Amino acid sequence: MNTEERFLTALKCKQPDRVPVTLFLNPYTKNWATEDKSYTKLMDAVKEYSDVVYDWHFPFGHFNTAVVKDYKTEDIGSGKIKQSINAPKGELCRIIQDKFGGGTEKHWIESLEDAEKVLSIPYVPCRPDLNEFFKTKKELKDKAVAQVTLPDPICIVGDLFKPEMFCTFSIENRDLIIKMLDEFKKRILDEIDYLIKNDVGPVYYFNGPEYVLPPLMSPLDFNDFVVDYDTEIIQKINKAGKYTIIHSHGKVNKFLDSFLKIGPSGLNVLEPPPSGDIILADAKKKIGKKICMIGNIQYDDLARASLAQVEKLVKDCMDAAKEGGGFIISPCASPYESPIPEKTAENLIHYLKMANKYGKY
Repeated sequence: MNTEERFLTALKCKQPDRVPVTLFLNPYTKNWATEDKSYTKLMDAVKEYSDVVYDWHFPFGHFNTAVVKDYKTEDIGSGKIKQSINAPKGELCRIIQDKFGGGTEKHWIESLEDAEKVLSIPYVPCRPDLNEFFKTKKELKDKAVAQVTLPDPICIVGDLFKPEMFCTFSIENRDLIIKMLDEFKKRILDEIDYLIKNDVGPVYYFNGPEYVLPPLMSPLDFNDFVVDYDTEIIQKINKAGKYTIIHSHGKVNKFLDSFLKIGPSGLNVLEPPPSGDIILADAKKKIGKKICMIGNIQYDDLARASLAQVEKLVKDCMDAAKEGGGFIISPCASPYESPIPEKTAENLIHYLKMANKYGKY
């Protein structure tokens, strides 16, 4: 099997020739990791041992609209960038750190008035040129599986607030949160119509549910803000013959039934304790016949372990979830250091080799 065949077979919860293994690194297209010389050996190993994902991020722009008038960026010093927009109901601004992995110091929404300003921005459908996507997909046909990444409604809305303010709004201004989710769901469904009509895929990857997991919010919030919105989106893509993956960090064990209701092809990252609460063998029994499990080795464990410990981490995952197919092994995060420490790169190469060794059916 080539990578696409192997990956899609697993997403069907069927058994491929071996368990797909990924680091979510792509050595075949230009990106920050291919430009970093410290990644050279790791990228060579990815070509030899990994199932590569060609990840194309849908260019949805700010607020999922193609045109935002009077958008400005300003360097305000101390490594900070101010972004501002003159929305129909007034100015919005955000302040971010101008560095790789930098955080947000000021979010778009800090008041009810800011939320209304966001909703006043008119929707202009995003209709990107897809030629580059299809050109790259064709070039990587036997080397990678193509995936389009999008936010779900809660990802868009949650990212507009500081977490504590988002929690407060979800209680005190719940109708407004629902109004925003309704609007962004319409925009996402419109974008998906465009993508499906043009046969983009085969895999669609969504971020977002972790914004609503405890301890920040309750199971009721998860149902109201995730299940009620993501189900329609996921089912629309599934019915078109494509494949869907939902990504969520955090403690998802008590929400596995909710993910079954939503119905994605795959669920990633299934974090183990202590940051998560997934016992892979138990999750396999609960969802493994209907949802492909993608995970679940903590990245820091891979980075710091001995080679023998890396081998054990891989073998334990395989023993817990490999049987019968429907499993893709991956870390709970992709490599992010620049430069990457030599030991971390060595461990990740060993992880790939061990996944090939223990992943064969």
